[in-house]
Amino acid sequence: MSNDSRLIELSCKEVLMSIVKESKSLDKKLSFFQKTLLYDKIKEMKYEKVIGLLFNEGIEVTAEQKREFESKTKKTAKYGIAAYTGRKLAKYAAGGGPLKAGPKTILKTRNVHPLKDVGGKAIKKAKFKGMIGAVAGLYLYRKLTDPCVRKNLGNKQAQNVCKMEAIKKVIGQIKSDMGKCSSTSNPSKCQEKLSKELIKWHTKYQQYLVLVTKSRKK
Repeated sequence: MSNDSRLIELSCKEVLMSIVKESKSLDKKLSFFQKTLLYDKIKEMKYEKVIGLLFNEGIEVTAEQKREFESKTKKTAKYGIAAYTGRKLAKYAAGGGPLKAGPKTILKTRNVHPLKDVGGKAIKKAKFKGMIGAVAGLYLYRKLTDPCVRKNLGNKQAQNVCKMEAIKKVIGQIKSDMGKCSSTSNPSKCQEKLSKELIKWHTKYQQYLVLVTKSRKK
C-alpha cells in the first residue's frame, strides 16, 4: 500500500469513528464499553469495506473503485472542496449512489447492531458532501504532518508544533475554498459545510496550542 493510500485509509476510518461518536441514536443504544469495542473494530476493518460503508451503499468496493476514490480525494485536497460542495456528489463516489446502510454488522454483541445503525441513521444525516470534505481535510493534514512527525520521533513538543503548522495550512485551504463558494451551484450550502469544517479545525488547533503552551511553561 502506498503512503497516500495509508493516509486516506486512516482518514476514512477517523471520519467513520467521528460519525459513531456524534451519533445520538448510538449513544442511546451502546454503552461506553460497546462504543470502545466498535472503535477498535473500525480500526481493524478492511479498507475497501470502510470506503464502501461511507460512499458505496455499504458494498465493499473493488480495487478499481478504490483507486478512483483515492484519486478524487487527492484532487479534492489539492484543489479544494468548494468545486465539489454544492453539487450532487454521488457521481464522484466509488460506485455512485446515495448513502444507505450496510447490510452487515461489525459487532455481534447482544442487543447491538452498530453498522446497521451507523450506516442507516448516522451516515444518512452526514451528507456525502460533508464527508468527502472531511476525508480530504484529514488526508491533507496527515500528508503535511507525516514527514515532520517522523523526523521528530521522541520529541512530542516538536510533533505538536508540526501538527499546529499543518492545521494552519488546512484552515488556510478551507478559507480559500470559502471564497470560491459563489461559483458553485449552491453557495449557501457550500458556505455552511465549509464553516463547519473550519470550526472543527480551529478547535483542533486550540487543543494543540494548549499542549504546546503548557509544555513551554514547564
